[in-house]
Amino acid sequence: MTTESINRRKFRRLALTEDALVVDDTGRKLGCVSQASGGGMLIQAPSQALVDTLDIGEELHVTVIEPGSQTQNKIDVVVRYKEKDMVGVEFVTGKKKTKA
Repeated sequence: MTTESINRRKFRRLALTEDALVVDDTGRKLGCVSQASGGGMLIQAPSQALVDTLDIGEELHVTVIEPGSQTQNKIDVVVRYKEKDMVGVEFVTGKKKTKA
C-alpha cells in the first residue's frame, strides 16, 4: 500500500522575499506578508499580543503596502488562522462575506 500526499489547496502558496507591510483601517501595523496565494495571505505579526487581539472570523479592511514602490492595495479579508505570531487571512473582496 502506498501513501500519497494530497494537496487540497485551491491555490499554490508563494513565499515572499520582500516584506510587504499590512495595516488595518485604523493604521495599526498588523505585520508583513510572508506567504500569499490567490485566496489569501499569511501575515507575520510583530508580536503574539497583536495576534491575540484578532478573532477567527473577524472581517478586516487592510492595506498592503509594497516595499520599494510603496504601491498600496486595499483588500477585505477574514481572519481564518492564528498561531503564535502568524495570522492567516482569506481574501473576501468581491465575495459575500461570511463569518466562520
